[in-house]
Amino acid sequence: MQTSDHESWAREELGNVDLGDPRRTARLVKLCGQLSAMPESSINQACGDWTETKAAYRFFQNDKVEVEDILAAHRAKTAERAEQHSTVLALQDTSYLVDTSHRQTTGLGELSVKKGKHVEKISSQGLVMHSCLAVTTAGVPLGLLDQQLFAREEAPEEQRRHHNVLPIEEKESYRWLEVLKRSRRVSETTQLVTVCDREADIYEFFQLSAALGAPVLVRANHDRPINKRSMYTEKEIVKLWAHLARQPCTGHFTIAVPLRRATKHVAARAPRTATVAVRGARAATCLVARRRGTSMVKCPVQG
Repeated sequence: MQTSDHESWAREELGNVDLGDPRRTARLVKLCGQLSAMPESSINQACGDWTETKAAYRFFQNDKVEVEDILAAHRAKTAERAEQHSTVLALQDTSYLVDTSHRQTTGLGELSVKKGKHVEKISSQGLVMHSCLAVTTAGVPLGLLDQQLFAREEAPEEQRRHHNVLPIEEKESYRWLEVLKRSRRVSETTQLVTVCDREADIYEFFQLSAALGAPVLVRANHDRPINKRSMYTEKEIVKLWAHLARQPCTGHFTIAVPLRRATKHVAARAPRTATVAVRGARAATCLVARRRGTSMVKCPVQG
């Protein structure tokens, strides 16, 4: 699209945002058009000249501009597009915006990177962005349903030591539940299915899903017991991984795993081709809630 096309899109998407002054809304539309026309560029490059760049930074620094107002307008447009489909996927995921060059920037939180099974602290600081993107079942993006951006705070040593017994509301993983609550419904006629990775495989997330009647699809992270008798008899435990391995294969597909270059924190990986087998089964998973250091087995969840 040409720049004018990008600005037309921005006007259609965000032209109704109320920022308290029509000039701010006009600046928002123009700025979104400029940045969407050159998404890989810096603000200076996308704006084109110093006058436009200064206007962009004044907009970003304006205390009267609220992110939630802008997101609310976009969320409403997303819901309109979602209403045209019977089923929409709500993809939740977290991105880490690492700042390695602006050492004097304040307000950033400490980030960590996972290296194998270990979490290694890195010197860089940055922000955590948790987004919920609506897409069709064919993979066409419809827009954001929710987004949280925050700086991670360093927890006290005592809190880190007892992290597993903290209430879910005091954990960073609570963001999965918050976004599920805010994005669970886009219309009366559209079924919204929330899709998450392994970090959302927690008791409270499934509990909230059942309470809201909001279907979720979560990549399993824990090899949970799947038979009710495992609550009482250790020798009769049947675990999820072993149960799935015994199921008949319903198909195969091949994926290309690309080259990964080595960095300071990640080892190199040669390109390869992987063949994936598809197996499925219905089971009742016994979820466990942790309270005050003890485990309490709750009602099974069908999946």
